[in-house]
Amino acid sequence: MTSTLVSLTLRALLNRRRTLLLALVGVLLVLATLLYRLGGPSDADALNVTRRLLGDFGLGVLLPLVAVIVGTAALGSELDDGTIVYLLAKPIPRWRIVLVKLAVAWLVVMVLVVPAIALAGLIAHPNANLATGYSLAAMVGALEYTAVFLALSLVTSRALVIGLAYVVVWEGVVAALFAGTRVLSIRQHALAVADALGGGDAAQAELGVGVALAVGIVVALLAAALAIRRLERVELRGETA
Repeated sequence: MTSTLVSLTLRALLNRRRTLLLALVGVLLVLATLLYRLGGPSDADALNVTRRLLGDFGLGVLLPLVAVIVGTAALGSELDDGTIVYLLAKPIPRWRIVLVKLAVAWLVVMVLVVPAIALAGLIAHPNANLATGYSLAAMVGALEYTAVFLALSLVTSRALVIGLAYVVVWEGVVAALFAGTRVLSIRQHALAVADALGGGDAAQAELGVGVALAVGIVVALLAAALAIRRLERVELRGETA
């Protein structure tokens, strides 16, 4: 039954038009990097621009954009169209439904984001540690983002709008202005991982990697627990108690 659930989730998430549009965002990152390298920049300039491309565009735009669309659709689309009742009628523990949906959504986000970041990093700068660091950071950030947005889709029907508002307002404005709020920024968590694994060349994070990972793990676990709790309260007629 788990394999069937995985197959159905993949089919729902890999909507041809949506997947193509999200993949094009990753292609834009790679093309922008390629065009920059064709200009023959110095090593110092290339390092600085690589940080900005991978940190600001890769982890700051591409990753959260893909994660919010995929994460909110993993269960949210079934809730919206009422087909969730057919899934809940099956003899599958609801915690397993959430974890399988989360795992598949995480995989889809990584497939759409990580190769683009890795390729852009390798093109932009000869230091392979940068590409590796930002790629692994994207994997970590993808899990946290996906867990939060999946849980959000079970809390409100406006999960996509609220998720985008979090990315734009909280991470783009509030966390940039007020240092104390950065501990709750998923982007800062990912940047801390990139800093730790990028061989000292990433240098963008405002948090230590230990704090970032600890908070990120807690956030992901709480989000998964909330999603399980909310799904357990969904009745077979499709209403939430």
